[in-house]
Amino acid sequence: MVFAPISAMTFDASDPAATVAIGRLFAYLAMGVAATVLLYYGTIYVREVLAVEAGTEQWFLLIGIGAAIVYAVAGVGSLLLESAWIGRFVDGAILFFILFLALAIRAMYHEQPDADDRSRLLPAWADYVVVAGFIAAWWGTFLVETSSSRLVVAVGWVVTSAWAVLYAVRAVRVHEGTTFAALTRHLLPAIVCVTAVVFVDLLATHLNGYGALADAAWLVGTTLVAAFLFDTAVAIRQQGGELERLYDWTTWREQSFDDRSVE
Repeated sequence: MVFAPISAMTFDASDPAATVAIGRLFAYLAMGVAATVLLYYGTIYVREVLAVEAGTEQWFLLIGIGAAIVYAVAGVGSLLLESAWIGRFVDGAILFFILFLALAIRAMYHEQPDADDRSRLLPAWADYVVVAGFIAAWWGTFLVETSSSRLVVAVGWVVTSAWAVLYAVRAVRVHEGTTFAALTRHLLPAIVCVTAVVFVDLLATHLNGYGALADAAWLVGTTLVAAFLFDTAVAIRQQGGELERLYDWTTWREQSFDDRSVE
């Protein structure tokens, strides 16, 4: 589960709770490693692959990936240390992971060409209002330490997940065949997995006897998120490789070379 606080982990193989905790530890580590790799290739993507100016998209995307790294680090800390505030960082990090990926995908959807022909559901300045509102609401409840922080995170998860899926579908439809579409298509399954884990967790917290289901959904879902983040990094690397092969003479057939230069 995402919301439930966890005490310090004890490595006792005979204890089912310890087995689940160890599984969660490896899931957090997998997500942290995958997000770090994606962050590295994401910077390369913007610098060497992307052929349009995408400053806003770049920062939204990199901040979202950075939130995934914070989520993984805070999750490992919540398992190894007895500290309630680290668990609240876990909740907030996954919230901002979804939020900034949604903003990045929305920005990619409104990117050129023909962006002026598409009406905006919200003006551009609304992005910053949404970010400021979520930061103020989450930090306010975090510092006050009230139960309302749970409501803020839950509502934020639901709203931003739906927002991300909506604009991911629209971005792929508009930019089909471009690197924007390829990046969005690979990121969308990660967002869907996080959304599924969130919904299962929200249901499990209101139903008794479904803790094991929430744990299983979290383990499977988080592992899949790590896999999809790594898959996105691989896709970005392939995009760069395709550009490199455009200038590689060994990838072209039916070419004529001077007999003196090719022996």
